[in-house]
Amino acid sequence: MKKDGVVTRWGLHTSVAGGWGEMLRRAQRMEETAAQVFVKSNRRWEMPGLEEGEAEAFQAGQQKQDLWVCSHAGYLINVAGSTATRKRSIQALAEEIERAEVLGLRAVVVHCGSRGEREAGEARRMAIAGFREALERSKTKRVLLALENSAGQGSSLARNIGEWGELVGGLPKGRRAACFDTAHAFAAGYDLRLTEGREKLRGEFLREIGVEYLAVIHANDSKTECGSGVDRHEHLGRGKIGANGLRAFLRDESWVGIPRIGELPPGEKEDRENLAFLRGCCSTT
Repeated sequence: MKKDGVVTRWGLHTSVAGGWGEMLRRAQRMEETAAQVFVKSNRRWEMPGLEEGEAEAFQAGQQKQDLWVCSHAGYLINVAGSTATRKRSIQALAEEIERAEVLGLRAVVVHCGSRGEREAGEARRMAIAGFREALERSKTKRVLLALENSAGQGSSLARNIGEWGELVGGLPKGRRAACFDTAHAFAAGYDLRLTEGREKLRGEFLREIGVEYLAVIHANDSKTECGSGVDRHEHLGRGKIGANGLRAFLRDESWVGIPRIGELPPGEKEDRENLAFLRGCCSTT
């Protein structure tokens, strides 16, 4: 959908099983205008190679389908972790950023990590330094690094918008980006069901980060209550946020033009229903 010539795209996290060409065919069958992928197994450190011509074919396919694509970094990455974990995380993230640029992706979404036993301020400083080092090691110039807000579980970073903004603001300006997850924000205590909750969130986000740095929205409902601190995604309109709260948030004119990606439980019928929901939320934007 468009408003004043600005396109607002929608899609799902889309499997690359069977190869990059098959991923494009899945997105086309589902009529996605945006998609998110893993460039490797999300639970392994190793990065597999690409076959000759595979990246070029995928870039051409994206352009032909007019498909906006980002990736989500592996779940093992924690640049604020212990010395060994941090070292491995920085290298793995650098490889994912490099692969994303080779494939022509727009951004790499990454969790901000967990501080463990570290003091929170020290952990944030280490995370920022780790993200910057990963960008440098990747030897890339274009792809954005989009830091994602957390649900506030345990010792996770980016548990509120002020802390998240500090992390995003520490990235190099030309590579700086944020990924906003609705389920995470709800679990962290921002009640998207209420007008005052959505206004509070919007005001803090615009002040601490700025819409110019918002690369993508993860549009997810939540299985858990507001303020639970527990990250559990639910199909759109079926969770604790509910259809009305999600629609009101996604139709807010502040977010016009920002791609919306659902990260939701599997099932083709449910995928189509979730995409229809996202498409409907763009009807006034």
